[in-house]
Amino acid sequence: MDYSLYEPEDFAANESYLRYYFKLDPVDVFFWQNWIRNHPEKLDVIISADQLISFAALQLPEEEFQQEMERLQQALSAGEEQEAVAPVRTTQSRLTRLFAAAGILLGVLLATGLFFHSRYYLSKQGPAKLAAADALQEKENRGTAPLKIQLADNSIVTLQQGARLLYPRRFTPGKREVYLQGEAFFEVSHDPDRPFYVYYNNLVTHVLGTSFNIRADQRKKQVEVTVRSGKVEVYEQAPAGNRQHGAAGSNGVILTPNQKVLYSEDSRQFEALLVEHPLPLATAPAPDTALVKDAPAAVAERFVFNTAPLPEVLQAFEQVYGIEIEVENERINNCHFSGDISNMDFNARMEVICQVLHATYEIRGTKILIRGNGCSV
Repeated sequence: MDYSLYEPEDFAANESYLRYYFKLDPVDVFFWQNWIRNHPEKLDVIISADQLISFAALQLPEEEFQQEMERLQQALSAGEEQEAVAPVRTTQSRLTRLFAAAGILLGVLLATGLFFHSRYYLSKQGPAKLAAADALQEKENRGTAPLKIQLADNSIVTLQQGARLLYPRRFTPGKREVYLQGEAFFEVSHDPDRPFYVYYNNLVTHVLGTSFNIRADQRKKQVEVTVRSGKVEVYEQAPAGNRQHGAAGSNGVILTPNQKVLYSEDSRQFEALLVEHPLPLATAPAPDTALVKDAPAAVAERFVFNTAPLPEVLQAFEQVYGIEIEVENERINNCHFSGDISNMDFNARMEVICQVLHATYEIRGTKILIRGNGCSV
């Protein structure tokens, strides 16, 4: 939903915004504080919406408003709008004089009705429910160095400068949920019975146990999620207020290590790519080939090949980096490679191999494609 198109009456009738205004839900408060901060051009509209809600809330006694709202809602649901005019004529006439020029009577009625309903609902939830809401706490990195936070499940979140995190003191038994603004690196403890969700506006990152980074480019209105280890699902979800925690949207991608996704807030499109500098997998085995000399037992950092068939060289890359590599011309698989490329990063290793083969490579989404004439049998 594009809130930048909202007018004051739209904010005044929005359930999530009302929960923010009346401080009924810390998650909505967190969301709207950041939205307003990132959209200074809407400040005049926000101020008008706040004045509208405040004025409407003060005009009617709560009991009277509840009675009139119930009558109006019953009439609307039964398709008896004309009959509903009489019971609410006194109330409507009072409000119409206040808001007729703006044409927002119904929105304000619904908005204020939500406020009273939410306040009544929360008052009936008892101390346990209120305590759960109060248990959410916020951390903001106001310094210049990264700020590490250890969550209740021993997960570690590293906030970059200016980033903010809203999280519970204790996670619920069924899931773990946190709310982020800014850039942060997550090292999530593995717990298959409690999936971990990171909410960033209407973007959701869902994991079981992994490490990944989330950052936003406010200028480009773009969010980037980069996976270091494990598997991550990134998808859209309804805006704050219509959120069903843990329910995936239809638009999204699944990422594995050394992959990232760029999400455009304007077009609502996902673009899955490789990271600029792939790293060996945290749990990568040694390359499974006898043609790699002195390969270590843990993560293979040494790549020393002796007349190795290219398919086995590429297999070593895939095992260590988790990146799928394809050849455009099957004749490339006839080539062999010899050389020591152990003290190089991924990109340099690929460059050397392609130079030897008189080939080139390019990134195609989350894969690599090698182009060339190949070799004779």
